Amino acid sequence: MAEPSSSSKWPDAAPPEGQQTILTISCGNSHIHWATHDISSSPTDNNANEFAPSLFWRTPHINDDDMKDGTSPAMILSRMLPESIHDYIFGAAASDTTNNVTEEMARDQSQKRAVEKLSVYVVYTNADQLIKLEKLCASIPSNFVVLDGDDFFNEEQGRYNGMGVDRLATLTGAVYFYGHPALVFDGGTATTYSATNCEGKVLGGGIGPGIQSKLQSMSKDTDALPNISAAEVKERVKETENSGKPLPTFARTTKEAMMVDVFQEFAGKGKNVIERWIEHAYSNDDKKQPPMGTKYNEDRIVTCTGGDGDIFCELLQPCHGGVIEAQPAGSNLNYQVRPSKHLIHYGISAILNMQVLARRNKAKFNKSGESHVGKRVAKVFDVESDDGDNIFRGSVTEEIVVEEKTLYRITYDDGDDEDVTAESLFDMLELYKQHGEKKKKKKKSPEAKPKNGKKKLEGEPKKKAEGKPKENADSPKEPKSKEATKEAPKEIADSKPTEPKSKANKEAPKFPIKSASKKHANAGAENDKLPTAKKPKTKDDIKDMVQSDPNSFVNKRVAKDFDGECFFGKITKYDDTEPPPFWHVVYDDGDEEDFSSRDLIKSLKHYKKHGKDDKNASD
Repeated sequence: MAEPSSSSKWPDAAPPEGQQTILTISCGNSHIHWATHDISSSPTDNNANEFAPSLFWRTPHINDDDMKDGTSPAMILSRMLPESIHDYIFGAAASDTTNNVTEEMARDQSQKRAVEKLSVYVVYTNADQLIKLEKLCASIPSNFVVLDGDDFFNEEQGRYNGMGVDRLATLTGAVYFYGHPALVFDGGTATTYSATNCEGKVLGGGIGPGIQSKLQSMSKDTDALPNISAAEVKERVKETENSGKPLPTFARTTKEAMMVDVFQEFAGKGKNVIERWIEHAYSNDDKKQPPMGTKYNEDRIVTCTGGDGDIFCELLQPCHGGVIEAQPAGSNLNYQVRPSKHLIHYGISAILNMQVLARRNKAKFNKSGESHVGKRVAKVFDVESDDGDNIFRGSVTEEIVVEEKTLYRITYDDGDDEDVTAESLFDMLELYKQHGEKKKKKKKSPEAKPKNGKKKLEGEPKKKAEGKPKENADSPKEPKSKEATKEAPKEIADSKPTEPKSKANKEAPKFPIKSASKKHANAGAENDKLPTAKKPKTKDDIKDMVQSDPNSFVNKRVAKDFDGECFFGKITKYDDTEPPPFWHVVYDDGDEEDFSSRDLIKSLKHYKKHGKDDKNASD
């Protein structure tokens, strides 16, 4: 009776109007976490979350034996539900027949609801349990939607391939509560930390064994060490809080020695992560602000979640919450730590709220009939402007009627224009609301190239390039800096300044963008009846090679301007052991730096132009 499971397709996957309750599930490695969301009966304003969760519970994994012994999926599902959602799905009468709940009961009950099918949204890290959950939900009238990483953060927002959807969901939950920048520690079977910066882009994070994993591995791999249960750990932590006596650094029992070592490791690592997060996310450069409509985490609130989230919350407090003895004072960091057990469910509710509001706004837009001339818009293209931004702003300058179809003339700030449908215009208006105008950067004084052998120290703050200057002898370039190239690079396709850009269409974050169209020279012409796609950008062979065969550039010569002077060097190695990958460059004067893909493309093109002046070209 359930729709087949599928990745979310918005807005169709969003809860339909009139639905009273939805179910969200986080399918983890040790338990299944559930939540119901009782939806407001009337639409709320754009700042409210009408899908906030109302009830949470946890169950063990679905047992293989239950699936094989003839017990019906409806019966298994009913045993995992608390009374309120059980009655919502199967009816109050089913509570008296817990040993004989049937699919027919679910079908009959669904027909009494304004929206028959229950919307079920799932985030999972355990594929086997996902399959079992889908079978259970197939026994009731439902839409079973599996969420993926792009539903929370897309690649434009810093998500890297392979980043767990559970981590992205918890980040979204933290942003819902406190805004950007966000930092989440998730203490479970594995311990993870994930972060965003002030602009709302994912910085990345780390993954390691959890507290129980570490303790169990010591017991398993060493005969002399005892097994310490999760209950024992929590009880010992609670004892330190009640007594005011932390675990001693020089423990006098084996179990305490094991626990204090693990706790010290997490406390030290956590403090270091927080310090690095503050350094990267709260940079004062350009006074960057979060996306429009998003809170700013001014108080530097760090969120801890997961089964061991409460222990993490204590360890990251000043003096480690009294769980272990305080370490010598280091840097005086100003931050707060807050526990939140159910971030994933709040993250899911936040994206559902966003999608439903977008659907409602689109419906209002289509019915309004108002003129949109003069309104500001934004659109994502797969080429970048001179300052590296691939979001182009513009204005609606004219409404055109072609064969009774209204199109809107968009004139971009760079001079390009196109005609779009009403549906595309809505998406462009929404994207502009999200990003606003391009942020202007403060001018910085030119910096001279570092002297021979002088490198930037690891602890120095990163300096940002100002726009994308033309490469000539009069334009100072950013100094060589390994720090500046460690951020995830954006892939670009450079074009000559004198050539007009051709913007190949790309889907915008959260709001799908339709095909671009050519400017209509004659509204009555036959070939102007429907929008026509713009010409794609000319193929960039260098960019294609960088992406398809990055190792082929080792030993290639490159060129780069510093303070108006062109310096030559050689690529000595390519390293992709950690994202983002980089190419190491050694200049002829002995200086070194790491190139991102964008740096590499620019330097190769610069060498193509100035290579005739390279005295070591035969190397």
